[in-house]
Amino acid sequence: MNHRIRHLLPVLLTTSLACLGGCTSYYKNVETCKEKVRADYPDAASAPLKITGSGASYHGSRVVVHGTIQNPPKPPATKSSSVPAAAECTFSETSMTGFQWLVPAKLAPKPPVAESDD
Repeated sequence: MNHRIRHLLPVLLTTSLACLGGCTSYYKNVETCKEKVRADYPDAASAPLKITGSGASYHGSRVVVHGTIQNPPKPPATKSSSVPAAAECTFSETSMTGFQWLVPAKLAPKPPVAESDD
């Protein structure tokens, strides 16, 4: 009986380490996407970006980072306004394969205009 357990132990350890490898890429991809959002945000000096959350698909192949942009008050307003922001990163394992802003509209890519047959 003890002999069987000794052979089973390496199998159990290998399986658990393989499962943890997927979790590690999940967390690394989320952090990589957050860094990319901060680096790619163009108006950091005039309207700071605050990251408020993130979500990722299975194994972190798609990551969405959420935040808010604090716009300074414009007269006659006395309070700053908060605008939602979000960006999407796509990954192959731990390599980023795509990045795009989802909101605000000024940062999001414009869809291609279809040519008419006229």
